[in-house]
Amino acid sequence: QSVVFSSTTFGTSTGTDSSNCVNDGVANFRNGNGWRDSRNGCLRRDFGFGWGFTGQAAMVAMIQDFPAFENFRPTFESAPHGAPHVAVGGQMGTFYSPEDPLFMVHHANVDRLYALWQDYHGYDEVA
Repeated sequence: QSVVFSSTTFGTSTGTDSSNCVNDGVANFRNGNGWRDSRNGCLRRDFGFGWGFTGQAAMVAMIQDFPAFENFRPTFESAPHGAPHVAVGGQMGTFYSPEDPLFMVHHANVDRLYALWQDYHGYDEVA
């Protein structure tokens, strides 16, 4: 179990009932404070097992192996960016993904990885 998906952080991976509502952590939309999603429902997660996250070694290789953006982008888009949306499921797997607080953390990491790619290939100083 990841520390990201705990009752004290972004909530446990799935709810305690068949609804898959997150019932704990900062992502708890049922905690009595009126915080609901745009459709007045709870935050859901439905982990898609078989999907995973890109490990550090694979990400380093991806950054190093694709100096041209047109080759880097489709690979980056599918694995380190898209796969977590599918793996977490629920709102993260839809156009409502910004309703999950985890979305912001995920996209901050996407930005960080893109900056690493830019820096590695000398694109960080392009005007």
